[in-house]
Amino acid sequence: MYDNFDEFKKTIQDFSNLINSIPPYEFSFLATVTAYIIAPFLNTSAQNSLGNWLEQVGQILLTISARASATPTTEGYTELVNAVRRLQEDVANLKNEN
Repeated sequence: MYDNFDEFKKTIQDFSNLINSIPPYEFSFLATVTAYIIAPFLNTSAQNSLGNWLEQVGQILLTISARASATPTTEGYTELVNAVRRLQEDVANLKNEN
């Protein structure tokens, strides 16, 4: 299906951009309609399995996203270190003025 990983990665990125472009209400509506379209073709066991699998995928994505947003990048860390250094200098200057 895909000749190389870069092509697959590009497809996933394009899909991500498409998902991000859908407004919130339409996004929820699309999920609802999709579920109602798929459900009649699955027995209750398959519905349960697929629903649980999709929830697990969602939880893993949310965990990765939360961890990534809580971990500063190297640039972000450097900016934080510089900001702390500037604040320390400001405090030292204020102490010297007194």
